[in-house]
Amino acid sequence: MTLPVDVDTLAITSAFCAVGVIALLLRRFTTSPALPYPPGPPARGLVGNLKDVPTELEWETYTEWGKKYGPILHFRILTNHVIVLNSFEAAVALLDKRSAVYSNRPTFTMQGELMGWQWNTALMNGDRWRAHRRILHHYLHESMAKNYRPTHARAVVQLLRALIDSPDDFYQHVRRWAAASILPISHGIDVTVDKTGDNWIELADEAMRTIATAGLPGAWAVDWIPALKYVPEWFPGASFQRKAKEWSKLAMQMRDATFDLVQSQMRSGTAPPSVAAELSQNGFAGEPVPEEVTRNVAGALYLGGADTTVSVVQSFIYSMVLNQEDQRLAQAEIDRVVGQDRLPEYSDKESLPYVNAVILEVYRLYPSVPLGIPHCAQEDDVYMGMRIPKGATVLANTWGILRNEDTYPESHSFRPQRFFRDGRVDPTVPDPRIPVFGWGRRVCVGEPVAEASIWLAITSILACFSITPAKDEHENDSIPKLQLRSGLVTSPRPFSCTITPRSTALKQLVASASDQL
Repeated sequence: MTLPVDVDTLAITSAFCAVGVIALLLRRFTTSPALPYPPGPPARGLVGNLKDVPTELEWETYTEWGKKYGPILHFRILTNHVIVLNSFEAAVALLDKRSAVYSNRPTFTMQGELMGWQWNTALMNGDRWRAHRRILHHYLHESMAKNYRPTHARAVVQLLRALIDSPDDFYQHVRRWAAASILPISHGIDVTVDKTGDNWIELADEAMRTIATAGLPGAWAVDWIPALKYVPEWFPGASFQRKAKEWSKLAMQMRDATFDLVQSQMRSGTAPPSVAAELSQNGFAGEPVPEEVTRNVAGALYLGGADTTVSVVQSFIYSMVLNQEDQRLAQAEIDRVVGQDRLPEYSDKESLPYVNAVILEVYRLYPSVPLGIPHCAQEDDVYMGMRIPKGATVLANTWGILRNEDTYPESHSFRPQRFFRDGRVDPTVPDPRIPVFGWGRRVCVGEPVAEASIWLAITSILACFSITPAKDEHENDSIPKLQLRSGLVTSPRPFSCTITPRSTALKQLVASASDQL
């Protein structure tokens, strides 16, 4: 949750809303609430905490505030209240146990209305959200996820082969793997044989980049004062309108270009099986599905696999560069269970507890959506004697929750051993995937598919490759410094490392597997 970064927009805000806002604030703050708000940084007059809230890596600041003010904190921008949850207990108590109160999303004026992301199911509310989620759940639940394993296995083999052929391009290879894991399911597009495969990958990259550039919901004055959306783009200071208009083209192209391809293939009788094709032809639950809903659902599948899974695998590679012993222990376990004459399979998962612990630690230390997606209080609520007002934006600070020293000692260190005890994953340690995949009614519906795809990719990379630091000009290890991208979804910025096959036999195994695709 960043603050408005456009100074001209703030000037518009002052001119556009001064009388109404001041009147509302005066009325609001001359009457004290019966209960106090949660503690937080002191507000400064009418603008509240406008100057306090960070503009990048927001989750780190909120984590520090949590240490100072407690597990639940509050700040205000104009008349808008924000609640930040920094503990498992607070997030469970509100977002899980009171999910009926906190299952809505706030209004995302910039990203949703102006930038064109209203079609994203994660930002929807009410009956519209429930209708989309019902369809998505059908295609993404645990039993259905098993049907996608051949697609995931194929994508992983392609990734392994690419890492052999050009290991320095691992960033792009991971992105291609993510697209190859989901586009055949959502739209029937195989990016490795489709001549336009690179176009689909680049389109997703560019669309997701606009979200990162725009920042989190709340990054613009128009998010706090929605009436600003009516300011014409030619008006002095209305640069946000021009940017949103440009960015919205990518948001809509990401959804529509792939769907239009499916429609064209259906007309010619060449459409491969996919969610988009099935919904278009057969509807859902015996009823036809409006084209707009089909576009949204297929687009949401594409979007869900475009960035968050990439973030986890890139974070894993970074973690292995810095933690050679953990990499060695995980590979030794794979060698004992799988050997080097075949690739890992899903059936191996329960026999690889240390590998699973490594993956859990990646989820914990580098959550891909570090502040989650904001929730909204649908009514006034009280928690531990503190008031949460109706309409407040509620953030579960995943980053802070997963770096809580009381829950995870030495929380800033990569320690898979925290999840590993007596030769198995320790069930007494809180599972970091819970905050990563969301809370209550808003838990990520695609978790079974995403988690399975990530597990197979990471385990297969461990099985086949050694990931070591790159060398500098003096042949010394060059240890990369972590630089995270700000925005709704984060990931390590590009870094260098060395990725090499662990043996000639494994290199030949990957080559043979890729030749059989």
